[in-house]
Amino acid sequence: MLFTAACGGSASAPDTVSTKTDPGAGFPVAALSLTASPIAQSAIRWITPLGNLNPPDHTLPTDHIYFYFANPNGGESPQVQRTPFFAPGDGTATFIIGGAAGQETKVIFRQTSTCSYYLDHIILDAAMKVGDKVTAGQRLGTTGNSFAVDLGVINDAITVPFLVPARYSSGDSLHADAPLKYFSEPLRSQLYARVERLGADLDGTINYDVAGRLSGNWFATVNTALPFSFVYDTYDPSRVLLSIGSGTLQGVWSIAPSDPAPRDVSVASGKVLYTVRHTQSGPHPALDATPVYFLIQMTDDTHMRSELSTVPLTDFSAAVRTWTR
Repeated sequence: MLFTAACGGSASAPDTVSTKTDPGAGFPVAALSLTASPIAQSAIRWITPLGNLNPPDHTLPTDHIYFYFANPNGGESPQVQRTPFFAPGDGTATFIIGGAAGQETKVIFRQTSTCSYYLDHIILDAAMKVGDKVTAGQRLGTTGNSFAVDLGVINDAITVPFLVPARYSSGDSLHADAPLKYFSEPLRSQLYARVERLGADLDGTINYDVAGRLSGNWFATVNTALPFSFVYDTYDPSRVLLSIGSGTLQGVWSIAPSDPAPRDVSVASGKVLYTVRHTQSGPHPALDATPVYFLIQMTDDTHMRSELSTVPLTDFSAAVRTWTR
């Protein structure tokens, strides 16, 4: 089974944490410009686009892309395969998590009045503080302890059209943008050629919310920190996946080909039984032969109830859970 980098909004061992602010004032009004590959192209195993799943940290589609430098299926070790890491563009550090010697670090660099890019799972060569400037191609350190490093873009000029934007206002997702389109040619085309994704859209996406439909992100009514999501695979965008963030069935699940597409399920659909099997996002999914059954019913356009069972269900029991947008 293909394993994915368990990256997130924070790096491990956050010895130094800076406070996020709105630092756009005083920066040039210009388009983001990335001109250097974060790692040498010869070290890139593949690039995973926006929307990766890896519950529980990434139950919802990821708002950044991954540069894989070590292949977990090939017996490689991130520590052995460590490679130099470079700033993909000019910028000023505005937010840092981690930073202690030998520890993984996440850094956000502001470049323009509206755009920043961020890097995660890197080990810095030297201590960095908010206000430090970097130039494109400058060596920052090495890759870290995960199989991949993160590259994300925050574009304040756009807002991802989630159905409930307020849920995402404290993170990077609300203004997430696709990084590769900001690289200069010929590097842009060279990096797109390394993306593992079928079809013409090599950027991926993080938002599958559809008003009045099952598709997209849902949050437990009793604990909104526990989400699940009906989305599509980063590699095969026609493949429907169910991502569950908690409980004994935490993980990524593939629905049966004959089951209705979540974007077609509404209140009018009534109770719908999905047959799901444990799997993994990506080009080499291992599919568990044992089915699990997921009974759902949208009760109105923004609420639903569900129950997971190892046997087919025709109605809900006391184990039913309720969800909201």
